[in-house]
Formats: sequence, C-alpha cells, structure tokens
Amino acid sequence: MDLLKKPQRDGKYVDRDIDCQEALQKAFLEVAGIHAASVVDAAGGKLSPVMLALAKRAVSAGWSLEEAEVAISELAQNLLDDDASE
Repeated sequence: MDLLKKPQRDGKYVDRDIDCQEALQKAFLEVAGIHAASVVDAAGGKLSPVMLALAKRAVSAGWSLEEAEVAISELAQNLLDDDASE
C-alpha cells in the first residue's frame, strides 16, 4: 500500500481540492478495479466501507475527511463519465 501525498501546506489554498484528488487517484483506481460497484455509490456521495477506508487513509496523510470524501466522489464521477464517453 503506497503512502498518499500530503497537502502542500496546512490550511486552505488554491486548488487544494485538486491536490486531494491527485493524492487519492492511484489508490482510488486500484480500489475501483476490485470493487467496481463502489464507484457508482461513491459518485452518488455514498461511500462503501472500502471507499471510506480510503478516505480515512487520506485523513492520516493530512487531508480532512470531508476533502477526502468529496475527492473520492469526484474521482468516481469522472471515472463514470469517462466510461460513458467511450
């Protein structure tokens, strides 16, 4: 299990939300590949236990739980959008 990238600094800053998504992207895609049904739930804002565990890993890296949950939902929606456009 790779360590997640930490925020650039404490507190709010421009594009912190994007940094959080980037920090979670690789781990999210690994989880999504194994637990595909969790992606649809996450896109709708409901995190499965495996996605919630990922969010908690992000908290350990310095992100807030809210930031991690939003990032996971955004990543899930982006993945679904990409799949739909293929």
